[in-house]
Amino acid sequence: MSTDETPEVLAARVRFDLESAGFRVLVADQSDGEEGGVAVFVGDDHQVNVDWSTHRRLDQASLDMSFAQRPHEDVVSRYESVCTTMHAALGSVLNTFGYHAEPPLFGFGYVVTPQGTNT
Repeated sequence: MSTDETPEVLAARVRFDLESAGFRVLVADQSDGEEGGVAVFVGDDHQVNVDWSTHRRLDQASLDMSFAQRPHEDVVSRYESVCTTMHAALGSVLNTFGYHAEPPLFGFGYVVTPQGTNT
């Protein structure tokens, strides 16, 4: 992997590898869609970001129970388990494909760089 490639080229390669691994990778205009999946984008800081989201129906059901002060409902634990599991799986797949993936300073997902480089 070249350490001098542009962030856009790296993002395209990450998208290709995640699709090859079986993830549903969203295109830019789908990132606010309802179906969930993996989003790969170049942020304002010129870093490649990878994030994953659930389908909006699971998000909304979990949020509804939280607002109703019913945090022990099954849907809330399902949401939390799915998010934790998928976050770990995504990080593992990125590392297996040779990327250096680290959580961002704030929020969820990963900041991806070619292996052996610093962010």
